[in-house]
Amino acid sequence: MNMPLEDLLVETEDKIQIVRLNRPRVLNALREKTFIELGNVLDKFASDPQKRVLIITGMGDRAFCAGGDIKGMSQMTSKEAAIFAQVVHSVLEKIENTQKPILAAVNGLALGAGCDLVIACDLCIASEKAVFGEPPAGIGVVTPFGGTQRLPKIIGPKRAKYLFFTGETLDANQALQIGLVNKVVKHENLLEETKNIAFKILTRAPIAVGFSKTLVNSSMSLTLEEGDKLEAEFYAKCFDTYDQKEGMKAFLEKRKPVFKGE
Repeated sequence: MNMPLEDLLVETEDKIQIVRLNRPRVLNALREKTFIELGNVLDKFASDPQKRVLIITGMGDRAFCAGGDIKGMSQMTSKEAAIFAQVVHSVLEKIENTQKPILAAVNGLALGAGCDLVIACDLCIASEKAVFGEPPAGIGVVTPFGGTQRLPKIIGPKRAKYLFFTGETLDANQALQIGLVNKVVKHENLLEETKNIAFKILTRAPIAVGFSKTLVNSSMSLTLEEGDKLEAEFYAKCFDTYDQKEGMKAFLEKRKPVFKGE
C-alpha cells in the first residue's frame, strides 16, 4: 500500500515526472521525512518504463530549497546526526545511480541542502531569481548532504572552499559561469523551459542516455584507462538493443527514429 506523501507533490506529464518539494512555509527545508519520501519516489521512477525523465523543483515563488530543517537538526545527538547523514547520502546516491536523467528546476533559493540536491542532479535549469550557496559553517556544522564531495568536482576545489568558508552566495548567472548551472531562464518560464529540455531528451534513445549518464558519472572516479574500457563495454552493449538498429536505420532512411528503450 502506498503511503500518502506529505513533503512532496508528484505529477506526470507524458513520460516526464515532476516532483515538487512541498514545504513552502519553511522555504522547502529538507528533513529526514522528505528524503525518505524522495527515495521512495526515485525507486518507483527507476523501475517504471513509462517514466523517462524526472524534474525536481520547489513549491512557492521564493525557494527551491533554502537548506536543511535546522529546527529538527538542532535537537540531534551525534549518533542521530550520523544516521541522518547516512539516509541523506543513500537518497542522493539514488539520484546519481538511476540510469535516467534527473533535472533540477531551481525557482529561487538553493542553499545548503538545496544547493547539494541541485549538485546531485544531472542538469540544472535556473530561474533568473535563483541563488546558490553553502552556509553550513555559519551554524557550526559541515554539510551532511554530499556537497563537500560533489561540488569541487563541478566547480573546482578552490571555488568550493570559498563558498563553504565564507558563506557567500552566487546568483544564477554567476552559477552559470562556473558550471554549476546549465541554463538561466526567465522566472515565469522556468518549468516550461525545463520541460522543453526534458522533451528533447525523450527524443533520444533511453538506453544510450542512461549509459551516457553512468559513464560520465564514473569518469569522476575512474582512471582514463578504466573509463575507456567501460565506455567500450557499454558501446558494445548498445548493439544488442532494438534502439541501436532503429536509430541507425532511421538515420540512413533520413527519418526520425522511434525508440522503445529496448
